[in-house]
Order: sequence, then structure tokens, then C-alpha cells
Amino acid sequence: MKTWLGRSLQRKLAFMLIVSMMGPVVLLGYFSYHTASTVSEEKAKITGMNILHQLDTQFQLMIKDAENMSVFLIGDNDVQRYLSAPQRNVVLRTSIIVFLTNLVFSKDYIANIRILPNDDKEAISYVQPPGNARLPSAADDSADAAADRENKRWILERQTTGSDSRAHAVTLIRPIRSTNHYTTIGTLEISLNQEVLTANLRQSGMEGDGYVLLLDEQGRIIAGGDGSDLGEPIGRRFPGLDLAGASGGFRNYGTGSGKMTLMTYRMPGVGWTLLGVIPFKQYSSENQHLLRLTAVAVIFEAVILAGMILFLIARITRPLHRLALFLKNGNPEEELPALPVQTVDEVGQLMMSYNRLSGRIRRLTERVKQDEARKKEADLQALQAQIHPHFLYNTLSSVHWTALANHQEGIARMVGALSEFLRFSLNDGEEFCTVRQEAAHARSYVQIQAERYPGELEVRFEIDPDCESGVMLKLLLQPLIENAIRHGVLPKGGRGAIEVVLTRDGDQLQAIVQDNGAGMSETALERLKGLLEREAPERSEQPAAAAGRRGGGYGLRNVNSRLKLHYPGNPGLRTESREGLGTRISFAIPLKEGTEDEAADR
Repeated sequence: MKTWLGRSLQRKLAFMLIVSMMGPVVLLGYFSYHTASTVSEEKAKITGMNILHQLDTQFQLMIKDAENMSVFLIGDNDVQRYLSAPQRNVVLRTSIIVFLTNLVFSKDYIANIRILPNDDKEAISYVQPPGNARLPSAADDSADAAADRENKRWILERQTTGSDSRAHAVTLIRPIRSTNHYTTIGTLEISLNQEVLTANLRQSGMEGDGYVLLLDEQGRIIAGGDGSDLGEPIGRRFPGLDLAGASGGFRNYGTGSGKMTLMTYRMPGVGWTLLGVIPFKQYSSENQHLLRLTAVAVIFEAVILAGMILFLIARITRPLHRLALFLKNGNPEEELPALPVQTVDEVGQLMMSYNRLSGRIRRLTERVKQDEARKKEADLQALQAQIHPHFLYNTLSSVHWTALANHQEGIARMVGALSEFLRFSLNDGEEFCTVRQEAAHARSYVQIQAERYPGELEVRFEIDPDCESGVMLKLLLQPLIENAIRHGVLPKGGRGAIEVVLTRDGDQLQAIVQDNGAGMSETALERLKGLLEREAPERSEQPAAAAGRRGGGYGLRNVNSRLKLHYPGNPGLRTESREGLGTRISFAIPLKEGTEDEAADR
């Protein structure tokens, strides 16, 4: 072997390169397989946790609906009358049963609703017991059970009615107190349909042979599985498993073929736990497929790589081989002939590589500039995305109508203005709007501040009708008005005036925000102008010092930067101020015609 390799430089290079390249290829295949198997396992875990979150959402809706229904039934006049009456009222009891049946007609997850009087009156249930059996009343409870019913709680209890007395039910129990004297007159029980809970768990989409169990606060199985171990502690199915204090996450359980991944998620509010189970054999079956694919890929790559190495070595050593033959067979007495050059020399290759690298650097520089510009705009969008708009709007609408119902007109106006203010600010990160929309947004902000500082603000808007349909960059006026209120009118004291003027000058929009507030000294004004000219404050400079005595430099600088970013060549904000007389801030931007929909699309 050594002699065979020593006779040819081509053989030596081929052997060394093939051996040196095969090692990394095999290692790459191993790491690819290991990474893919790890990703597959992590993907299954993440998918499982997402499933648990979806199940939590479904069950929370059921729980919330049951609790809301309980509050509604406790305050129902017929229920109060029936429980407070000294004697039985068959007609009223029948009416309540019909009402309960209609109430849960479309709610398949409600298994039963029972109203248990504290006295000897018959209990009420929309699911009647078999035969003529009497439903138990709250008076039949033991002292301990009665004590438990004095507070709202979810419990897992055996069914006392129905054909299967061994079955369990997840029941919400809460006391019914008289609306007149607030004494306990009965108990309300709302039981969830365990078949619906189990069906949701089985249809959750857990990968392979995985499944989900629902546990109560004591770790007993509420739903899931085949139903044979409902009501039993989870420790019987998984000996040694301790879920106390577990709020969520992953853990491995078992060994060998029985090894599995357990995922836990603690449901807030009720203390229940969703337990997802994925057997490790699910990963093994997927990993076997990945192993076969990796082996085929490594072998194929090795064959291709060996062929390429042999081909390239032959091309590289061919000129040397020709020279060796020429020197071996040539006549030393004769002049050596010139050898043909068939390839581009190293200098030419270097220049071509340099030219390609230069072009790449130019493209990367332009990309960095564009990324920096996008990053500045993404800051506002990142703040807007932290609040879910629909949730916020619905909440503010509820507060608004609650204030109106309680005759709190001031609060209603303020919340209504805040809702409109946020609706405009958080509209999916859109950057442009019409002048009319920008002015309406500024008015909403002024209305909020007017409620906060009654009698201290007088804000007048003067808007040229010719510019209302024009398109402009949004959120420019509100920071200027806020700056005038916080650092102009309020520090001066007394009733202050702010004037907002928007006029059209050809194809330009002229905007002015001026106040009669505290104003600034020449030194403070120069400091503020210097702050607006800089991209960012020095790291060693304190925010208060950077903003100057008047303050507000950060809000003004944000508007100034956005003007220069979206309108290239724009000089930004113009500031004028006299101490004790007020401040005037203005800017001019190109105005384009367009609709509100076109402004949103920009």
C-alpha cells in the first residue's frame, strides 16, 4: 500500500483528501441526524404545549360560562322566591325547571344544574332523576359538606343520580344567599358534561399515541384516557409522579420502552392541571426514518465528493505529469520548448474576486442603511403590538357604557376620547393618514387632557378645508400638543391657550402649534435646538439634562426624526420661544391628495 501510494503524487493527494473529507462528512451526517431528532422532539413538545394552551382556552370558556350562569341564576327572581317561600310551590318549581332547560339547551358541556333548598323543599334540576326518586336537598348534607358549600368551589364528586352511580362529575358549587337579608337559603350546583370534556381531550390532536388528561387540584383525573380511572389520583397511573407546585413545563418519566415525555400546564383560576403524555417510541419511529435518510444522504455525498476530488486532482496534476514526462523523455542537449498556458493566472483570479467582493460590500452597505431606516419605524410598531387592539377597544367600550349607565358623563367622555385616541394610534402600524384623521386624533387627545385639567386648557383648532383630504405622516400633532401642555401651559399656571393651525400653501402643508405658556430662555431654546439636531443623546448625559429645562426633548426629537426619515431633505421642526410669553413649533411637509383607505395603504 505504501509503495503503491509512493509511486504517484496523484494517488497521495487523492488518498489524503478523500480520508480528510470523509471524516467531516460523517460528522456532519451525525450532527444532522442528532439535530433533526432533537428538533423533532422539541417540535412535538412545542406542539403539545400549544395543544394544552388551546384546551385551556376551551375549558376556561366553559368554566367562565358556568360561573356567569351561576351568578345569573342566584339573582333570578323566581329562584329567590322559590327558596325563600315557606311552603312548596309546584308551579314555580316547574317554571324554573323549564327555564333551566331552555337556558342550557345549546350548551352540551352542561350536564346538570341543581338548586338545593336549605329547608325540606324539593330540589330543582333540569335533568330529572329516574323514576320518582327525590333529589337530595341541602338539608340532607352532612355538617362538613354544608360547610364546604358556603364558598364557591369546583369539586369532583360521585354522581348521586343516573344509571351509573360510580361515575364522577365536575361540579361548581356556590351558596345562594337571599337578596333581601343576605343569608344562605340554598345551594347551586352546575355540573360539566364529562363526555364533552373527554371528547375535547381526545380530539386535541396530540401526536401519535399521545393523549391528554385533566386533573383537579388534588391531582385526581377529571377527564381523559379511557374513562376507567376517573376520580383516581394520578399517582396510580404514574407511580412516583409528583405534580405539587408544578405550574407548567416538560419532564421525562419512566425508563426503557415505557419512557415518555410529560407536559404540564396549570389552568389559572381553578387550579386544574392539563397533563400531556407523549411516548418516547413516537420519537423513535420518527428518528428511524431520519436515520435512514441521513445515511443515504451521507453515502451519496461521499460518492459525489470522492468523484469530485479525483477529477480535480487529475486536472491539477495533469500539467505536472506532462512536465515530468517531458523532462524524463526530453533531450538535455536540446532547448526546452515553451509550455502552453491553458488557465487564468492567480493575479487575474484575485482581481475578479476583489471586484466581486467590492460589489458585495456595496450591496451590504445599502442593505444596512435600509435596515436602520426600517428599525426606526419598527420601534413604534413594536410598542403598538404589545397591546391587543380588539381586547383594548372592547374593554374601553365596556367602561364607557358602564360610566353612562351610572351617569358619569365626565368619565364616559374621557373613556370615549381615549378609545378613539388608541384606535387611531394602534391601527396595525399604519404610518400615513389624512389630515382630517390626524386632526381628529389630536382632538381626542385634547379632550382627554381637558378632562384631566378642567378649566386649565383652551385649545383652538384652525384647519384649512382645502388640506383635510390630503395625506400626511400620522402622529405628528399629538406629541407637539402634549409638549405644549406639559412644558408650557401647566408650568405657568392659570388658564392657558394652545392654537393648532393647519393651512395649505400650494402642495405644502403648513402646521403650527403655539401656546402662551412658560416659554424658554435663549439658552434653553438653543439647547433644545441642539438636541433636535442630534440622532441620539450621549450615553453619559442624563435624560433631564439632555432635554433642557423645558423638557419634552424626546417627544420633539421623535417627531423631528420621523419628518426627516419619511420626507428626505425636510429641515424638521422649527422652534421659537420667549420666556414668559410662550412657544411656537411648526413644520412643513409635502401634501398629497388621497382617501383614508389610500392613506392606510401607504
